[in-house]
Amino acid sequence: MSLSPMNIQVFLLGVSLPIIIFFGWKLLKKITSSNESKLPIQNVSQEDLFSYTHDLTTNLPTAQHALKQFDQALKATQNTRMAAIVFKPINFQQVNKVLGHHNSDILLLQLAFCLKNSVEENASLLSFDRSPKAVKLARLQGLDFLVVFDLSTTKHDAKDVIDSLCQQLTRSVPKAMSFKSFSLNFELSFGVAISGEHGHSVSEIVSHATDALLKGVANEQVIQYFDNSAVLYTEQQLRLMERLREAIVSEDLRYFLQPQINVNDNSIIGFELKVHWYANENEPLELPDFIDIAEHSGEVYLLTKQMFKKVFKTLFSLQKLGLYQCVSVSLSSKNLLEPALVDYIEQQMKNFNIAGKYLMIELNEQVMLSACQRAKNTIDQLRSLDIAIAIDNFSGSYESLRYLRKMTIHQVKINCEQLGDKESNRADKAIINALITLTRSMKLPLIGTHIDRDEIANTYIAMGGKLMQGDIINRGVVPDEIEIWLKNWLVQHPETKLN
Repeated sequence: MSLSPMNIQVFLLGVSLPIIIFFGWKLLKKITSSNESKLPIQNVSQEDLFSYTHDLTTNLPTAQHALKQFDQALKATQNTRMAAIVFKPINFQQVNKVLGHHNSDILLLQLAFCLKNSVEENASLLSFDRSPKAVKLARLQGLDFLVVFDLSTTKHDAKDVIDSLCQQLTRSVPKAMSFKSFSLNFELSFGVAISGEHGHSVSEIVSHATDALLKGVANEQVIQYFDNSAVLYTEQQLRLMERLREAIVSEDLRYFLQPQINVNDNSIIGFELKVHWYANENEPLELPDFIDIAEHSGEVYLLTKQMFKKVFKTLFSLQKLGLYQCVSVSLSSKNLLEPALVDYIEQQMKNFNIAGKYLMIELNEQVMLSACQRAKNTIDQLRSLDIAIAIDNFSGSYESLRYLRKMTIHQVKINCEQLGDKESNRADKAIINALITLTRSMKLPLIGTHIDRDEIANTYIAMGGKLMQGDIINRGVVPDEIEIWLKNWLVQHPETKLN
């Protein structure tokens, strides 16, 4: 096929244009770089330099600038031993809520000024800035501040001098800081990590000091030192999470049923489905013991679905045997109340042809009282399916009683383990006795759990308890062996009625 002159021109243009662009770009880059090398470097003004290295709100050195100074000091001398102290005002959040961030920054500036002045003359502290005066306090992220103590400058015990410095910083905070008509007493909390002991790099030391601060705030400790065992614990937890995730995905968990009976006639009133996970060969963990690990493993919802599927399989087997009683399952965490859970349960009800009234969901009292609106909506949807709701570990507190009055609760459970302890506080037994009386007056079914010995059972019955669950009845029946257990129970207790 022959090409016309016009086609040949277009073809040559298409080939040559990229080549021209490429070499033109190379030439331009060479000329530009040559010119740039001849341009005079302009000096940065002190004002601009200050703005680059200092936080605009507090006028303190920024985290980046301070950590660079810390790193240089740490590398300057071999075997340098320094303590990074990260601290924060732990009650500052309410300031933001009341005043807003713009106005609360004024209080934060006041606080930073007082803190900076209090440590200005301390020769053992690392200076992050020397213009015009030494500044020995820096602002990290958020509300966190940093000071670095050179322990090589003192002969005193490290803990004593660090604690003394923390107390000095605490005393430097005015008793009441005010903005317009708002005033606040700041409370400081400190986290400490020491180079060599708690890390070798600056990032590691400061990170561990921050971890210690978070732990201290959670435990309401003013000064918290980093614990190296926490790193080992974290590694162990990560391994446990992975093993649990694999066990959940492969459905390698152990399920069993604990029967619940009425002591008046030994009739079976229901079962609780429990789940164990063997973290090692000899240490089975119950759901409340491994639920935190399950939450962090990312497979907690899959675990929840497996539990409910096992419940409906169990209900199907029981009803084939002529036993129409509730099977309960415990949701030990509010994170188990996923929005999609209701649809899944409803689908299982249809698959196994089981009415909702034969399923009972036990919610830990603390989970129920702290439930968010989403979780409360999930509970309401479960009730709409005629599913019963029980409160586990019922305490009889004012909040829980108020919840009972507002919501339809079908059952409460109390832990009776203390009844078997001869040295137990009499108050514990009095509380259990009062709860039994209270629920009886409210005509609310109460099940005593952890009834594992005769003395516990006898005390519970003497207090008026009728419904019980525990090892004294059975430690746990594997769902596949429920028919064998039921036949044995009927032989031992012929007066038992199935329905």
